[in-house]
Amino acid sequence: MGGSQFGAPGSFTPPPAAGDAGSNFLSGLLEGPADSEAAQRVSEGGHHLKSLAEGGQFAVNEEGFQAYMKACDFFLDGYNRMIADVRELAAQAKMGGSEYAKAVAAFNVKVADGDEQSLIPNLIRMRDGVQQAREAMVIARKNYRETEDAHSMAFSQFDKGLQEQ
Repeated sequence: MGGSQFGAPGSFTPPPAAGDAGSNFLSGLLEGPADSEAAQRVSEGGHHLKSLAEGGQFAVNEEGFQAYMKACDFFLDGYNRMIADVRELAAQAKMGGSEYAKAVAAFNVKVADGDEQSLIPNLIRMRDGVQQAREAMVIARKNYRETEDAHSMAFSQFDKGLQEQ
């Protein structure tokens, strides 16, 4: 079985339909930090995935774990560069003395860090969500391994019972 498993350990329940934490998390990553709703979906999705994993309701095999970790690490590795670039925009550039130049410089500051809908707060929300999702994957892999161990023991007991007959 590839990918991830949602549901109680030892059972397989297909992932919930669109709108669940996993879908929100992934769709938000694709839409990016310019979209505050997408950034919020990444944040909430990452927290929800971790909550599911902590409750034993989310498991992922090694192949799925590696794929999710690669995606999370890709974002987190680029985060510091992205945030540094955007912080440069937040420092009002000297673009000239004309009213237009001053307006453009002020606009750049507002887009970068003017309010909660700006790039910097969105990047921070996304980073937090990705970090939570990364932590969720570690827990979910543990959940999967525990489920596999339980199945192995059950089959071992079953096989032993058949051999004794």
